[in-house]
Amino acid sequence: MVRESAEILQETIEDEQNLVPVRYYNVERGREENIISCQGDLITICNALADYGDMLNDYLEAEKEHMDFCSALGYERMRDRCRSISGRLQQKIGYDRQAAIEKCRQKQKKAPKADQGIGEDALVLMARRNAAAKQKAEAAKTQETKK
Repeated sequence: MVRESAEILQETIEDEQNLVPVRYYNVERGREENIISCQGDLITICNALADYGDMLNDYLEAEKEHMDFCSALGYERMRDRCRSISGRLQQKIGYDRQAAIEKCRQKQKKAPKADQGIGEDALVLMARRNAAAKQKAEAAKTQETKK
């Protein structure tokens, strides 16, 4: 687990060193401007927009019959816009979200099923260890008395 965290940190550091300029036109100022960001940030933006689009779609499916026409149209427009922006960003930075999701699912299948205490309260783990140590000590004491 520590190794994976270190690898993620190293990837983040490398991403921040390989900054990507993002140019856009600022309508209020009437000029083109730049934002310097790393590819990891752009991937996060792609994923967030796609996830938000999916959430809007789920909401529409559940609540569309209770909405008026204009509200439903507004949600549909926002959903389509989020998906469109995400798709264009993915294409421009060479990121395939579906492939990344599939890769993640494959990693999850390979992960061990038993968590062996991961995420458990520290007190529970300490109690288990103490109980196991106590049983070992009693077993050793019993062996000594038999001799």
